[in-house]
Amino acid sequence: MNPNLIDQLRTFVTVVEEGSFTGAARRLNRAVSSVSYAVAQIERHCGFPLLERVTRQPELTRRGRAVFAEASFLVESARRLTAHMKALEKGEETRIRIAVDVLFPLDHLHAALQRFDAARPRARVQLFTSSLNTLWETLRSGDVDFALTFLANVPADMTARSFRNVTMWPVAAATHPLARMAQPIPIEAFQSERQIYFIGDPGVDVERLGRVFGPDVWTSNDLEHIRMLVTGGFGWCFTNEAFFAREEASGAVKRLRSADNRLHPVRALGAAWSIDRAPGPLGGQIVDFLAGALGEAD
Repeated sequence: MNPNLIDQLRTFVTVVEEGSFTGAARRLNRAVSSVSYAVAQIERHCGFPLLERVTRQPELTRRGRAVFAEASFLVESARRLTAHMKALEKGEETRIRIAVDVLFPLDHLHAALQRFDAARPRARVQLFTSSLNTLWETLRSGDVDFALTFLANVPADMTARSFRNVTMWPVAAATHPLARMAQPIPIEAFQSERQIYFIGDPGVDVERLGRVFGPDVWTSNDLEHIRMLVTGGFGWCFTNEAFFAREEASGAVKRLRSADNRLHPVRALGAAWSIDRAPGPLGGQIVDFLAGALGEAD
């Protein structure tokens, strides 16, 4: 194989993307003659022309279009490989695996990820939906690097960084009996109505976990099912201020207030990880960006 093949392909791809040999030379910081020579070498290697040079702007030939598609893939793969090797050399993670609690505010997470993507465009991020039901065991297993969650009852073998406090609210459909009651609503009224609850694992016993207030509980491991059950009037559930924002704005769902503070728990949002497996440089950068995004929240 031609040892300069990847470089020549990169030059060819740049010529097509820039629309001229001069533009490619400027972007690659090379002489125009060097760019022209690299493309000529690729054409010699292929045995047919890749570009039509009859106009001021070189255009792809029919076979050149096919080569361009393959060349673009190979050049991008080479870029990723180079970035991967540099990350290994620096001791950086080659991927960041994050468990995200189902009620973690995704708008702030995505804002932080946009900043991270701009700073580290070649980094690989993997997001996994989780909940407190199984979160700590997931962290202990090493299947994820850190978790974004509510920092309630953090185990002794975990450490955490708090971002901000949020208040949880009970909500119900506007047609639900609780929504038609005068507020503040007594806790006994909640105890007599069905509660909708997120459970991520069918092996988890809901009666031993979380804030369950009565015997009539329906559970789901899918947030959209929970959204539909609540808006459909099947029961009430706990949520943060963002999850039912559209339904509240339209009047389909109503936020409920109780005189009992157990119905309005305050929880710290943050990142958590195993004491013996702290996030690496890239994971730490995501945590920093999240701290900034949530710290700037209203």
